[in-house]
Amino acid sequence: MKAAHTILLASALLLAGPLALAAQDTVRVGVRAQAPHQELPRRVAQTLVEFYNRPSTIRFSGRTRIPAERTIIGDVAILGGPVELAGRIDGNLVVLNADIGLDEGSRIDGDLTVVGGVVSGLDEGYVAGVVTTYMAVFRYRRIDGEIEYVGSEREPRRRWPTRRRLRLPRWTLGDSEIFVSARPYNRIEALPLAIGPRITTGGRNPLRFEALLIYRTQAGFDPKNEDIGYQVRARQWLFGHRDVWLEGGLQSIIDPIERWQLTNLENSLSLFLFRRDYRDYYEREGWYGQLGWRVRDFFGSLEYRDERHRSVTTQKVWTIFFNTDDDYQSNAAIDGGDLRSVALTIGLDTRNDPDDPWAGWHNQARVEHAVDGRLSGADASFTDFFLDFRRYTRVSRNSMVALRAVSGGRIGSDPLPAQRQHVIGGVGSLPGYDQLQFDCGARSDPDFADQPGYGCQRFFLFQTEYRSGLDFRFHWDHEQFPDDFDPDIFSVEFEPTIVLFYDAGAAWNTDDGFFDYLADSDNWVADVGAGLDFGGAGVYLAYPLTGSGGFNLFVRLTGRF
Repeated sequence: MKAAHTILLASALLLAGPLALAAQDTVRVGVRAQAPHQELPRRVAQTLVEFYNRPSTIRFSGRTRIPAERTIIGDVAILGGPVELAGRIDGNLVVLNADIGLDEGSRIDGDLTVVGGVVSGLDEGYVAGVVTTYMAVFRYRRIDGEIEYVGSEREPRRRWPTRRRLRLPRWTLGDSEIFVSARPYNRIEALPLAIGPRITTGGRNPLRFEALLIYRTQAGFDPKNEDIGYQVRARQWLFGHRDVWLEGGLQSIIDPIERWQLTNLENSLSLFLFRRDYRDYYEREGWYGQLGWRVRDFFGSLEYRDERHRSVTTQKVWTIFFNTDDDYQSNAAIDGGDLRSVALTIGLDTRNDPDDPWAGWHNQARVEHAVDGRLSGADASFTDFFLDFRRYTRVSRNSMVALRAVSGGRIGSDPLPAQRQHVIGGVGSLPGYDQLQFDCGARSDPDFADQPGYGCQRFFLFQTEYRSGLDFRFHWDHEQFPDDFDPDIFSVEFEPTIVLFYDAGAAWNTDDGFFDYLADSDNWVADVGAGLDFGGAGVYLAYPLTGSGGFNLFVRLTGRF
């Protein structure tokens, strides 16, 4: 639910466009310009911020050119510039702190709003809606991929309190702080708390150093050595743009075997509320060195690790509901010992919004090779990979199709240790089935006694979903929409998204390669489902297409992928 003035204002301007911000008697093409030296109205600024931060908005930054042969379907926001439009935008366009030029044959099927810049080429291009310009500079700051308006130079800037850190005295070349972090709640550590100093120097190539002590609260007030962990790391940026860095560290941490299926928050709440922890864990102790980079849309790292791995056992941690003496599921046993390995990660991320993408790619590939060490009394010798390819495509102004292929497993004939194996099934992969159902019999193998094995040597998962937004607006006492109004409790804006999905996957321990195993349709399991996404959190219903079983109702706090 949003504020009532936003609801009715959006409805009042439905025909003239969401950013016209002035009443129109009829739908017409017009040009409105703000007077020089006039401040940007805060109501206008807030509308622009909501437009930019909307998950369905396609975003660009910096110098942007849209060529003549390209058509963008949906609303577009461009931060910085200059901007040159030769193609077509089937939606509204907002340009912040930049000039825009319209080439001959260019077209905008919605409104054009420009803040802190000028428009040229209106006689050559075509704008179906209203063109609005504001001379004032749009002052903002970035917060987790979104923007926040900070007002004019004459407005006092509000200092927001920090949530997780205590600032220590600053100096010209950097700052320091006491950093406090709550790690994911799990059935091994309960709530791990990390606290320690973080120091960041100034300049174009800063050095960041942090030393965190990790307290595993399941130990209560009588911790032992194994109840204390640590993480010490330093990062030095290179080449002046924070695009490339060197990092190294020492650590003793409890880590999940796999974390890609559910977010940390979802798994933590599942345990804290309902006594269900869907991950298995092991301890990693040692050091690492890393060369990392993130240049425009490309990212990656080259890493060397020298670690000692050991199995950990399930503890009796506290939960809100069903806090009985019933045992938790046993934690998987891993292949303990020393491991030295090299890992290469490369990726591409062109999503318009990392949290709720509607357009772009997100591709990541990781390969790890064991170079030395001994695990479970044998020489460590394996090579494994993990691939995650995703594509988001807008098919209309309020609907999109998302595709995902995830795969992992061993390369060659050397088997993977348990801490590198894979399991599928459940909410994060195949929601029509039980969580971690397809583990190649590891949890039923009698050879593991009290601690089960983990999973399979190879797996493949395909996921697709169709998402379409709905708009529902209700106001109690207005026969017609006013130009402006005060919010009241009788205004409702409800914008759920319908989600239809299909998943199919396979996991196996045989020596069959990917092509040979997946070519046999009998080796696949699949499910279908539907749900409603309420701006992040969603309720879904899934049904298995293979084997026996009924409908499964589940909740996600983020998008499925």
